[in-house]
Amino acid sequence: MLPDLFLKRTFNSRMVHGWSKQNKLGFVLLPWLASAMCILMAKVSMLLHGAYPPYDEIASSLRTPPVLYFWEKAAFFRSDMLCYFFFVPLVFCLLTCRFSPRWRLVIATLGAFFALALVNAEFVVFITTGAFLSLKVMWDSVLWAIKSQSIAFIWVPALTIFKLAATFVAVGLATLIAVAALHFNFRWLNHAILGVFGLLSLAAAIAWIPAVQAMPWTQPVLELTAYPAFSDSIVSSQHFGSVPQMIEAYRAASHVPAPAPSAFSGQAKNYNVILFVMEAITAQSFDPARDSLSDMPNVRRLRDHSFLMGRHYTSYPATNAAAFSIFTSLYEKSSSGNLIDKQIEIPGLIHSLRQSGYQTGYYGYVWKVPSQRDDRMLASLGFDKIGEPTIDASLDREGDATFYGPVEYTESHDLQALGSLRQQIHSWTASRQRFCAAYFPEIGHDPYRELSGRSSRSELERGHALAVLQDAWLGQLMDELRRDGALENTIIVLTADHGMRFLADKDGHAYSRFSNGKLEDARMRVPMMIYVPGVLKHSVPINDPTSHIDIAPTLQDLLGIPAGRELEQGSPVYSQEIAKRRLFLPMDVFGASGFYYGGTYYSRGPIGVVYKSATLNFANDSALRFESKEAEDIRELLAEQDSRQEAILRHVLQGEYH
Repeated sequence: MLPDLFLKRTFNSRMVHGWSKQNKLGFVLLPWLASAMCILMAKVSMLLHGAYPPYDEIASSLRTPPVLYFWEKAAFFRSDMLCYFFFVPLVFCLLTCRFSPRWRLVIATLGAFFALALVNAEFVVFITTGAFLSLKVMWDSVLWAIKSQSIAFIWVPALTIFKLAATFVAVGLATLIAVAALHFNFRWLNHAILGVFGLLSLAAAIAWIPAVQAMPWTQPVLELTAYPAFSDSIVSSQHFGSVPQMIEAYRAASHVPAPAPSAFSGQAKNYNVILFVMEAITAQSFDPARDSLSDMPNVRRLRDHSFLMGRHYTSYPATNAAAFSIFTSLYEKSSSGNLIDKQIEIPGLIHSLRQSGYQTGYYGYVWKVPSQRDDRMLASLGFDKIGEPTIDASLDREGDATFYGPVEYTESHDLQALGSLRQQIHSWTASRQRFCAAYFPEIGHDPYRELSGRSSRSELERGHALAVLQDAWLGQLMDELRRDGALENTIIVLTADHGMRFLADKDGHAYSRFSNGKLEDARMRVPMMIYVPGVLKHSVPINDPTSHIDIAPTLQDLLGIPAGRELEQGSPVYSQEIAKRRLFLPMDVFGASGFYYGGTYYSRGPIGVVYKSATLNFANDSALRFESKEAEDIRELLAEQDSRQEAILRHVLQGEYH
């Protein structure tokens, strides 16, 4: 009796008809429907866009030969469909059930535009760099691009911009239709919209029936983009402990021993130090460990008494981040313009040398714009003097002419900084003052520019020509040291901050070299040699991979200065233990991170595809099966390193590292 009464009341036709007549949920959800469809189209574009592996390459991580069947393709979208067409509307209805239809429409519209804006912003970043980035990094990059129109860190075709704008127009039109339909109560439209949600939810449910292998891109794209966008605010270091504990955990995971005396400890005691750091010169253009150096007489002269690293890698492919690692022996997790939010004392090479009686100086262009305050970083690192060229800000806004303008313009400022350094060296040596000086010329900034009177056929040839020019500048420094009687007691480090990241299009505008979600030798491997006169009677090749994080430990060990090495993550390049370590190669802002270990390179793309190779170049068929234990272990290891390093940097950059 009671069940019959319950059923009659529940399925009373009049009640159903009344609800159907009064219901306006379809109108309310129309803007979200339009936004969800646009988000799905954005995911299709990400899958097919040339900036990331298309279907055939994703398939190569699933089986051989690389073929994706219908249900495997459907698996890429079933989570999206279930999320956008079932769970989001369900949660929205539960949370706003007591609101009026007009307010529900307002909330749905705001949510639709916010979700679309987030996905579109990450889409632009993704097709530019191959990665999803945080909102802070995106904002700094946008400011840079707006202020320096010739700089195209975000380089997107006009057609793509038009398509993205069209998605906002589509959601706006859907909103106008929803407002009008709500006002005139077009019940047929309301029912049609609800029917579409029902059909799409059913399609999503059906797509979940077939059992398919685990694969990338199965997460909703809204989730894929939201986590990186807000990652700056959700990373926590509580579960890692103090900075010394995190450094110890890093050393255990990376098989890096704590600083200890070596056979070379103190062999160059009281030597001066010069770091000559070229801008963006890849080792494919200039490699002192392997090239004949027939056109670089000064490098060739130093090579006979140098450590030669033929597999030396930048710690991060951005100048300020690479410089930070050179002077601190700390990995930089991700470059976001300002490394230093407030001026603090950062432990490392420069502070240790100052405490030992050295004078220090930095010579070269220095960023002083709101989005990148390298002057603050250099002060925090401990430099006494900053010898920067005089630049007319009205002619060189945001450094765009220095990096992308006429090569003669950049050359004049690099020579100005070199002249200041030579004068300072003369002053230091005249007073018998030990010193450490860093020279960062900018003429090699990519895309590589053609030198006057030269005709280089390829990008790498232009890069080599720029390295040859800087060999002459190195000769000027050597002449100054020789005149002052200091060449034979001065360590000279010759390297580059990072490799080649940008190319030039036919109009001369810079655009990113897409890495297709993989690490690249051209970006990461840089020239590296350390001249140690009197200590090395001949060249000493180092065959194991080394990194910028190894420069400070090497110099401090040679100089016999043990202070301030508690936080270093590198090792002296000649350490016997260096062959056993796991060397991380972070390049996440350009779409990949990875490491070298046991003779093998690993690369992880932004959505988790893992590649394995004997070299730092990865073919499509080098992808591991996505669901394999090896791939999962690599993803977990890199995720742990990323989180730990983020936590270490947050503490160090706030001055909390004891």
